Amino acid sequence: MIAATAQDAFEAEPARRTGLVPLIGYSFGQIAGQVFRDLPSLLLLFYMTSVLGIAPAVAGAAIFVPKLVWGVGSDLLVGILSDRWKRRFPRRNWLLIGALGAPAAMLLLFHVPHGSDSLRIGYVAIVFSLYMLVFASFSVPYLALAGELTSSPRQRNVLMAWRLAFTAVGVMVSGGIAPALVQRAGGGEHGFQTMAITLAVICPIALLIAWFGTRAANRRDTEVASHAPRVRMTAGEAARALLAPKFFIMLCANLLQLVGQGMSYAAMLYFLSYNMGRPDALTLIGGLVIAACAGILVAQPLWVGLAARFGKRNCYIAGATIHGLFYFIWGFGASWGASAAIALAFLAAIGNSGWAMLGFSMVADVAAEDERRAGLYSAAWISTDKIAFALGGTLLTGLIFSAFGFDSARAVAGLPQSDSALIGVMVVFGVVPGVLNFVGALLMCFAPKR
Repeated sequence: MIAATAQDAFEAEPARRTGLVPLIGYSFGQIAGQVFRDLPSLLLLFYMTSVLGIAPAVAGAAIFVPKLVWGVGSDLLVGILSDRWKRRFPRRNWLLIGALGAPAAMLLLFHVPHGSDSLRIGYVAIVFSLYMLVFASFSVPYLALAGELTSSPRQRNVLMAWRLAFTAVGVMVSGGIAPALVQRAGGGEHGFQTMAITLAVICPIALLIAWFGTRAANRRDTEVASHAPRVRMTAGEAARALLAPKFFIMLCANLLQLVGQGMSYAAMLYFLSYNMGRPDALTLIGGLVIAACAGILVAQPLWVGLAARFGKRNCYIAGATIHGLFYFIWGFGASWGASAAIALAFLAAIGNSGWAMLGFSMVADVAAEDERRAGLYSAAWISTDKIAFALGGTLLTGLIFSAFGFDSARAVAGLPQSDSALIGVMVVFGVVPGVLNFVGALLMCFAPKR
């Protein structure tokens, strides 16, 4: 009765605007989250096939298994523990664990020892498992914090818009600065190691800023948790919560779209290098990232306004459709040149920023409505991201590349690929991601309105 009274009192209060310091402080953490999310999808498969010379199907499997098993398992474990321990270990303190583990995980991943292919594949699989554990330690509690920073669904749109703005910074770091550092350091293993050292400094700083900036969530969490009884959630209760239509339909749509996004990320360097024939692919990708970041930043106020007028679900559908359309077109545009690629990256990012921001906002709404399971919802959402990128960004990409005849030995030697291999790259980069976004948009038509 006391717990219900405390919670009801909070919900009955007029929703207060979230201050600028919490908005910016919280959003800084997304830089680390985006880097940890995107870097393996964008560079790790390329590193293993085109630098270490490992066959794409084998390299994809070496990344897929740790990402699926350790990534999802770690997400669920951290989500449950962050719910269960939040009375004595506030959720924001998990960011400190991430800040401590991030440098080691980043450095180890791109410092692969010399030896046989079996040794290198085994090393990447083990270290990537550690990497996913570190990622889970801060990414799951970080998402759950959004529901604790404000009680207003509209304010969560604003919070997620800020988060997406800092997503652009994270994309810039992982997709622009990181490849440029590799190129500047001469490419090869040394180039990737130099890049890892830089990111090992950036990520913990971003998490520490987020920890300082989310003190308001800590105070509010303490007020509610201090009166709430400790309740252990059964597996059946957790399954019923996750399978409820208000959450499950969003989860499935998000899964499909993220599989496509993982495929396009993983294939981007291949598309630029082989389909477009660009020897400066690691430099050009920086221009594409700048264009995508510009699209994200320009679109955020637009999506916030449209969601307030037309609803979050309807705008999510629009964003997914726009994103899918321009990636589908882009897949057939290898001959159009760099300027067209930059324009398409900008337009696709406008759609991507819409469904990504509104998806996170709707999850925060669900978590705020059922705070006892906030960590569970966040863990499921983050796990879906990792499952999707494991499927799309590694396993499916590697299998399709191998099926279409992509030759790692030719890649290491700097030789062109066969026409069949180029078709495979085009399918992975543009066609399948476009179709999956369309299907995700269709599925969201059956989700409850928000």
